Amino acid sequence: MSLHPTLVRVPGTGELSLAPPGTPEPPDSTTALPAAWTGLGLSTEDGVTIKRTIEKSGTTHWQQITPARYIYTSQELTVASVFQESKGAVLGVYFGGMTFAETGTGSKKYRAEISAVPKGDERALCVDWTDQISATEIYHHRLYLPRVEVSETADAQWTRTQEARWGLTFAALSPASGTTLAVWLTDDPAVLLVTPTVTAAKAES
Repeated sequence: MSLHPTLVRVPGTGELSLAPPGTPEPPDSTTALPAAWTGLGLSTEDGVTIKRTIEKSGTTHWQQITPARYIYTSQELTVASVFQESKGAVLGVYFGGMTFAETGTGSKKYRAEISAVPKGDERALCVDWTDQISATEIYHHRLYLPRVEVSETADAQWTRTQEARWGLTFAALSPASGTTLAVWLTDDPAVLLVTPTVTAAKAES
């Protein structure tokens, strides 16, 4: 057996961020995202759910019941989370690109229109998460999807016993060029099956 308990990772904290479509891939997993990116803020303790679904069908034959090969029919990569901040960045995505504007200069009153005609609202997406195992062992992961669109919204229930929640599922779209659907960036040696070398923390004087 090849067991490596030190390679277990717990996404202790993170955030999902959006940017205009075509926003370039970040340089690495630790550099702060530039101003083009907007964080969607707090989400429920369930965090983020990544789902990859591939559908394929096997060839059928007269002479045998076992497929000779499989034909791929579809692939879907989705990112889902339930957000807790009722801010413009979240509400705009939930309602298909809706934007708020002040009704008059200095009025501090805001208005937005929800369109009767559904339309595309393409974005770039980053999911960041960090596992801080100790003061000297901290690993960062960043999943970058250059093209996504909301494929599903969860029901939003408004009650006096719970904060407003906005459930969103983003589906990756085909790349504008090439074959890269998403990019995973990290500084974690676990991805190379390398047991991390932990540096002892310096004693405080």
